[in-house]
Amino acid sequence: MSGEETEFPLVMRGYERGAVDDAILDLRKEILHLSAQNANMLAQLKELNRQLDEAQARLAEAGDPSYSGVGARAALILSTAEDQAQNLVSEAKLEAQRIIAAATKEADSVTGEAQGLYDSLVAESQRRSDRILSSARADYDEIIKRAKDEAARLTDEAIRDAGSIRGAISTEVAKMRANAKREVESLKANVERQLAEQKLIAAKQLRSPNDLENAISIVTEQARIDLDLELTARRAEAEAEYLAKHQEAVAATQKYLDDANAQLSSALIRANAAKLEAETLEAAAISITQQITSEARKKADGIVAAAEAESRNLIGQARSEAQAKLDAANFELSRIQAERESVEVYLRNLRQVLER
Repeated sequence: MSGEETEFPLVMRGYERGAVDDAILDLRKEILHLSAQNANMLAQLKELNRQLDEAQARLAEAGDPSYSGVGARAALILSTAEDQAQNLVSEAKLEAQRIIAAATKEADSVTGEAQGLYDSLVAESQRRSDRILSSARADYDEIIKRAKDEAARLTDEAIRDAGSIRGAISTEVAKMRANAKREVESLKANVERQLAEQKLIAAKQLRSPNDLENAISIVTEQARIDLDLELTARRAEAEAEYLAKHQEAVAATQKYLDDANAQLSSALIRANAAKLEAETLEAAAISITQQITSEARKKADGIVAAAEAESRNLIGQARSEAQAKLDAANFELSRIQAERESVEVYLRNLRQVLER
C-alpha cells in the first residue's frame, strides 16, 4: 500500500481534511508496524524452537499484551476511519443535494431572465410597430386632409370666379341695354325733332292743305322707315356686341371652369397618389412590424432555448459532480472496509500463529 495515493479530492468540502489524512496515515503506519512485528515474531518463533523456555517466557511477558494492545488500537483506528468514511458519504450526499438544488435554482433564474427578456423584446417590438403604424396613419390622414382642403379651395375659387364673371357679364349687359335704350330715345327725339322741322318747312312751302297733309304723311313715313332702319341697325349692333360679350364671358367662364376642373383633377390625382403612398407606408409599416415581432420572437425563443439548454447542462454537471463525489466517498469507504477486513484477517492469522 503506497503512501502517495490520494484518497480524498481537494475540492471536497464538509470535513477536516487534515484530520482524515492523519487518521489514514496513522492507520498505514500501524499496518506497517504490524507487518514489522509479524516479521519479528516469525524470527522469534524460529528462535523458540531452540529456546522453548525462553520463548515461552517472552510470550508470557510481551506476546499477549502486545497482541491485545495492537488489536484494540487497530480496531479503534479502523472504526474511526470507517466512521469518517461514512461521514464523508453522508456529506457527499448532502453536497450533491446542495449542488443540484443550487443548479436548479440557477437554471430557474436563467430561464426567468430569458423569459423576462423575451417579454421585453416582444413588448418593445409591439411599441415600435404601434409607433410606425400611428405615424403612417397620421401621415396618411394629413395628406388626405391637405388634398381635400386643396380640392375644396379650388372648387370654391372656381365658383367665386364664375360668379364674378357672371356678375360682370350681367352688369355689362345692363349697361349695354341702358346705353341702347338711351340711344334709341335720343334717336327718337332727334327724329321727332327733325320731323317737326320738316313739317314746319313743308307747311311753309305748301299752300294746299291736301298737299301739306300728303307731304307730312310722306315725311312721317320716311322718318318712321329711317327710324326703323336705324333702330334695327342699332339693335343688331347691340345684339352683336352683347353676343360677343356673352361669348367672351362664356369662354372666360369655361376657361375658369376648365382650369378649376384641371386643378381639381390634379388635386384628386395628388390625393390618390398620397393615399396610395400612405397605404404603401402603412403596408410597409405593418410588414416591418411583423418582421420586428418575428425577429424578436425568434431571438427570445433562442435565448429561452439557450437558457433551458444551459439549465439542463448545469443540472447535468451538478449531478455528475455530485455523483462523482459520492462515488469517490463510497470508494473510499469500500477501500477502508477492505483494509479493515485485511487487517482483521492478518490479526486472525497472527493469533493462530501465536497460539501454536
